[in-house]
Amino acid sequence: MSAPSPLSPAEARALVKAALSAASFEDVSLRVTARRTAYLRFAAGAPTTSGEASRFEVSVTAAKDGQVATVSGTGGDAASLQALVREAEALAKLAPKDPEHEPPLGPQQYAKVAARDAKTAEVGPEGRTEVVARVLKVAREAKLVASGIVEHEDGVTVLANRTGLFALHAGTEASLTTTMRTPDGKGSGWAGGSSHRLADLDASALARRAADKAAMSSQGAETLAPGAYTVVLEAQAVADLLGFLVSALQARAADEGRSFFSRPGGNAIGEALFDPRVTLRSDPTDPRWPSIPFAGDGLPLPTTTWIDRGMLKALAYSRFWARKQGKPALPAPRSIFLGPADPAEGKDLLELVRGVERGVLVTRFFYNRMLDPRQILATGLTRDGTFLIEQGKIARPVKNMRYNESPAALLKHLVAIGKPERTAGDGMVAVVPPLVAKEFHFASVSDAV
Repeated sequence: MSAPSPLSPAEARALVKAALSAASFEDVSLRVTARRTAYLRFAAGAPTTSGEASRFEVSVTAAKDGQVATVSGTGGDAASLQALVREAEALAKLAPKDPEHEPPLGPQQYAKVAARDAKTAEVGPEGRTEVVARVLKVAREAKLVASGIVEHEDGVTVLANRTGLFALHAGTEASLTTTMRTPDGKGSGWAGGSSHRLADLDASALARRAADKAAMSSQGAETLAPGAYTVVLEAQAVADLLGFLVSALQARAADEGRSFFSRPGGNAIGEALFDPRVTLRSDPTDPRWPSIPFAGDGLPLPTTTWIDRGMLKALAYSRFWARKQGKPALPAPRSIFLGPADPAEGKDLLELVRGVERGVLVTRFFYNRMLDPRQILATGLTRDGTFLIEQGKIARPVKNMRYNESPAALLKHLVAIGKPERTAGDGMVAVVPPLVAKEFHFASVSDAV
């Protein structure tokens, strides 16, 4: 028997009806999330901690005459929900006016998204143990020490209001990440992946990738001088940087002169800013990598091309900013697909390496922080496998380095592009390729492994 959803459509509608029956304001909205999560963590070559949890969270926003208040709680019974509605209305009467509050949306049409995998929803302790066992088997055979986590979630998100809006999304999500270390601690390798189907994650293949990196990186890391290098960034490293660019796809920041996409009197929509091989889009209905089809305010999330063959085609407009600028509202993306304009052009990682005379291969970045939003300039450190490339081959490991670079510059200085893959993310579906780029700036050397 398949696992029941944390919140069925019928249950969701009943909760919404019960909650909104207590409302006296016309503008009252609810956001409900019901989730079942589970994980198995491993370290020092063995399972360490395991857990399962069910969570129910609801937030209620009430508004009248521009005064807005939001309250939240965890009670799922009618009395608790109605109490939240009354509390939100009472607090709204005390709140200052919000000049950017928009009136409630009416009913909307949403794309049908098949994001819930029944088999992932059914996974229990035995299934998680089997995944971890495959990772640990690879580690033992390679005489490495493995750590990491496998986790999965079965969740439902509901939005509703008094003017007829009702949106429901059910989806599963699974991820596996592992770090392999040599016993002397000098070598480190990492691999990870995410999918709405746990079965998509090949634990043995991911473990072998991490093990290979750990073995290679233990062989006396060389110190490279800071400077500009040609780099081969694996897909995870690309995703780590690309998040800064995706966050910058905001029309308001651009129009107000606070963004890389700002221009005198407006923004850069229509400008060719990146290499013409680059296309960036979002699509919640993608059958391989589906995502939620609506934004936090209830607007549908359409399939959108943000960058088309190097040209900026769209920026996100909130409902407030769209009304002020006389533009249609367009929510920010919840999924990102970066790939070559011609899908046949994508190469695998080793092909990319073979095309580099001298450069640096980066597995991933961590401790990433924004330095300058006007340039989308970020900083962070390489981690878990950084190597020197010479004459098209991975020659030897190098010490980790701090980068100071912009994803905008990365996409402008593109040399070659690989085949997209789903990366390990923190909530957003990110399907991106490994890339080769020139003039990537490393600022200093780090002694950390």
